[in-house]
This record gives sequence, C-alpha cells and structure tokens, in this order.
Amino acid sequence: MIKEFQYYINENLVKKMTPNIEEAHSLMDKAFERLDYVKKQHVDKSTATFIFEDVYECLREGAQSLMTLKGYKPYSHEALVAFLKEFYNISDYVLSKFNNYRILRNKCIYDASVISIPTFEEALRFAVSFLPELKKIFEKEVEEGV
Repeated sequence: MIKEFQYYINENLVKKMTPNIEEAHSLMDKAFERLDYVKKQHVDKSTATFIFEDVYECLREGAQSLMTLKGYKPYSHEALVAFLKEFYNISDYVLSKFNNYRILRNKCIYDASVISIPTFEEALRFAVSFLPELKKIFEKEVEEGV
C-alpha cells in the first residue's frame, strides 16, 4: 500500500533538491521518445516482458519529471505514486493502475515474472493515455513557474 508522500521524505526515499527545469524537460522528452520506441517494437510472447518494462519506464520518467520540477529526487518508485497523489488531482483509479504496473515491473525485474501480451497491450494503452496527461500537468507547471 502506498503511504503518504511525507513518509518517503522522512525515510530518505525522497530527497529535497533544487528544482531543475532542464532535467525535468529531459525526463519528459525521454518518456515520449521511449514511448515512440515501444510502439515500433514487435511484441510477441518472448518480448512482451522486456517491452513492458520500457512502458513502465515511460510512466516513471513522466512522473519523475514532475518531481524534478518541484525539487524532489525519488529513491523509490513507490514515492512517485505517492507524489502524484499528494500534489495532483489524479484519480485513484489511474494511480492504482500506475501502481499496479510498478508492482508488475518489480516482479519482472526481481522475481523473473513474465508479462502476457494482453497485459502488455493494456499497459501500453494506459501509457498512451496517461503520459499526455502528465505532460499537460508538466506544461502548466512550467508556464506557472512552479
């Protein structure tokens, strides 16, 4: 279960830093470049897991770009979800999906779990819809000088 964002700060899983707009832009750009790369890949039973990891990475980079704008550096992927919940009006449903993909990615990396093609396709659809939402938030924050 995702804890309050302050927990991650208290546990040194998030560090306060100087906001870095250049790094934030780079992260957001990289997220979209990676998404474009993923869309071009041939997905089959043997590649779905690896390409899924890149789908998750797109989402992580997009979320981390927002953290960087606000002057935070995450040392926990859980903290990304907590951050989005704390600072933005993103539905619990969407945050739950993002967190579910975080968990699945961890299972792939640390437990050698395999992602099915339907799960990959669902994750890709989610990234295609959610990443532009993150970018809208990002652009608004940059415009407002946050």
